[in-house]
Amino acid sequence: MMSAASWPFVDWSGVLLLHFLGMTLRRMSAEVIYQVEEALDEDEKETILFLCRDIAADVVPLNVRDLLDILSERGKLSAMGLAELLYRVRRFDLLKRILKMDKRAVETHLLRHPQLVSDYRVLMTEIGEDLDKSDVSSLIFLMRDHMGRSKVAKDKSFLDLVIELEKLNLIAPDRLDLLEKCLKNIHRIDLKTKVQKYKQSAQGGETSYISTLQASLPNLSLKDPSYNLRVSLEHMYGIPA
Repeated sequence: MMSAASWPFVDWSGVLLLHFLGMTLRRMSAEVIYQVEEALDEDEKETILFLCRDIAADVVPLNVRDLLDILSERGKLSAMGLAELLYRVRRFDLLKRILKMDKRAVETHLLRHPQLVSDYRVLMTEIGEDLDKSDVSSLIFLMRDHMGRSKVAKDKSFLDLVIELEKLNLIAPDRLDLLEKCLKNIHRIDLKTKVQKYKQSAQGGETSYISTLQASLPNLSLKDPSYNLRVSLEHMYGIPA
């Protein structure tokens, strides 16, 4: 019998990493897609269709099942991607029952890895969740000056409104001033502030990237481009100037 000291060492971090990679890369089976689609209500399905508009721009799916199946066939939908979508619509019960994951595991993944869904799409769905029917009706009315009277019916959702505004190029990830103005007009300052924080975060990301790039290079001269090239090569690759 082997003693505890003689047992082979198992790198459990490596085992967990392999398991995680398997979840990240594995395509979804038809059975899983079917189970998820059957368990979602109509509002949740609408939200998922909206969240995936950027990653399936050329797809006109009839329903969520078609969308998820197409994304899976194209290799764009892994188990973690599906988990993210369920997390966004707050179906933590389906995360646990179908994908065998919990909320915290998905949150950790989203913090450390690229997301399937853009921050802009998440922001729009969160705003939609916080608006009541009268708020949406007021927004649709206010948008008439910009999109006409017959574009969006009064009984449509906020996400329907956003889609129409996107088609007219009145709203985009970097074009949210009109939405801010309308949210202010209906006295939803809380949501206006949420949009402003998103814009600041997006600008902060760009500034951080530029600052990091500038910090990685020495001060360059505007007078002698050849000197700039020599100094940059020396700094980055150790090539003598």
